[in-house]
Amino acid sequence: MPRPFRLEAPEPYELDIHEACASALDKLLLLPAVWACYPAGANQLQPYQTARLARLGLKRGWPDILVAYEKMYGIEVKRYGGQLSKTRTVRTRRGGLRVLDGQQDVFPKLIASGAFAAIETVRSVDEMLAQLRRWNIPVRGFM
Repeated sequence: MPRPFRLEAPEPYELDIHEACASALDKLLLLPAVWACYPAGANQLQPYQTARLARLGLKRGWPDILVAYEKMYGIEVKRYGGQLSKTRTVRTRRGGLRVLDGQQDVFPKLIASGAFAAIETVRSVDEMLAQLRRWNIPVRGFM
């Protein structure tokens, strides 16, 4: 006997989840809380562009979304099955070694700095809104 047909929604891409979270924050986050995106990994860049941004101070491994409310809170957006990046060492075009900091190492350093109260990973807008509520950040319809 054939299995019954089951229609399953495709798993959304991380960028789509991120855009949905950004839209929700624009509509639902209440002052005095504010937010900004840290889009370091959102686009594939040419090596010269990556090098220039690094010279300007762009750091690897920071959370995707930064929410400021009394302290800083980090939200890392991942699709289901996605994991935090790990620190790795690569060779440059000239043959030198370069350490690429991963989120697994950077997040604890950000918390230890005292500026961040917490950093959490979310996989949907609902998870993000629930996390904001746990942090007591004012969100329309939840506070």
